[in-house]
Amino acid sequence: MKTKQQGFIFALISSCTFGTIPFFSLPILEAGMNVGSMLTYRFIISTVCLLLMAVVCGQNVRINLKEFGQISILALLYDASAVTMIHGYEFMPSGIATTIQFSYPIFTPIIMFLVFKEKIGWRTILAIALAVLGVMALSSSEGTSGTIAAVGIVLELLAGLTYAIYLVLIPHMSIRTMDSSKLTFYVFLMSTVYMALYAMCIGGLQPAPSASVWIWLFLLGLIPTAVSNITLTLSLKRIGSTLSAILGALEPLTAMVLGIAVMGEPFTALIGVGFVSIIAAVMLLVVK
Repeated sequence: MKTKQQGFIFALISSCTFGTIPFFSLPILEAGMNVGSMLTYRFIISTVCLLLMAVVCGQNVRINLKEFGQISILALLYDASAVTMIHGYEFMPSGIATTIQFSYPIFTPIIMFLVFKEKIGWRTILAIALAVLGVMALSSSEGTSGTIAAVGIVLELLAGLTYAIYLVLIPHMSIRTMDSSKLTFYVFLMSTVYMALYAMCIGGLQPAPSASVWIWLFLLGLIPTAVSNITLTLSLKRIGSTLSAILGALEPLTAMVLGIAVMGEPFTALIGVGFVSIIAAVMLLVVK
């Protein structure tokens, strides 16, 4: 199989598995586990998977103090994005929440303009307008209303914003040259520490109440965390960031399809308009 074809396959796997986060998360939350505990176990499992991968590949996982400090900042942002995204599921259907969170590519050029004084072109302005239209449509749809919708939207936009800051910071840090799988391993390792502390602050680190919850936790740590990040790394090396980002649009589509088909979440014309608007906004920025 040609390298480019492999890249497309890895990108498809990555985006689709990322989109299963709500599918694996909601049964765990419904079983009574708090968000901090669930995410702690998620990152423990994914960290172990990446460590095993590093051992098998004979990779050097040593880092210095400066790299540790930078990774600690990135992990804090990654955790903030994960926590706000999951909490957003409490206020709106998961497919809608994931679509709003997918607005993070819109935040990236805005941050680059405000912080690094990069110019904003007509594509960015149009993309922002489409994203705003999409959020308005989704917030007006069935399943989201009033204050509840407002809280959910703010949480998902914060998830998108913190993830955008995470992505913007990496190229401006000295760890930008670090192997991506090694960087991801340490981000997940520090994320585990932060999440354990967060869990302690909101009631303690809870054990899984049943064997089925342990299975859901294992799948959450494996499929939309370890597998998705490993395949994303493999796709970036083969087809680059632009094509990987385009295929990343399957993430909210997967979440929405699973939400509607499996979890019985609503689908209306407004949801369709909102979904298409946000995806179109992202495509405007990644397709040059």
